[in-house]
Amino acid sequence: DPETAERAAKARWHAGDAGRPVSGECCELESVHALPAPCDAECSADCEAALRFLRDRELVIENLDDDAFNPTVHDAISAEEVAQHFGWTYEGPGGSQTDVPRAARALDRLCSDRRVVCFTRPRVRRTERGEIRLYCTPQHLERLSALLEEDAVVA
Repeated sequence: DPETAERAAKARWHAGDAGRPVSGECCELESVHALPAPCDAECSADCEAALRFLRDRELVIENLDDDAFNPTVHDAISAEEVAQHFGWTYEGPGGSQTDVPRAARALDRLCSDRRVVCFTRPRVRRTERGEIRLYCTPQHLERLSALLEEDAVVA
């Protein structure tokens, strides 16, 4: 429940993180936002919707694009893009927020069931730092791998 989550977050904040000590300027927790975890049926429905979206998207890419290695074609998709596609949002402190954790939860569950594969790569936009986690179906990954192998043999 939200109250228990808030108390746990405050306790973690007060304990601090040994890897990232809190500076002397930081003295008070300003806000905590907690959402109830979805039930298993909701999570299963999210998983099926996300998998269907991935398959449909990959089918369109494979059927409409002549050059599979065209730099404008994305080989995998992020949890943020999945959440935006479905319009998954929640009301946060600053208003409506894209519910990326909901999409990531569904995609990670699909990964653990081996229905989807995931990998990380560095962010490519100038304003972004760090890595991004991307997802695709094993079939799409196999197709792209086969195309890479064919390209290596031809070269």
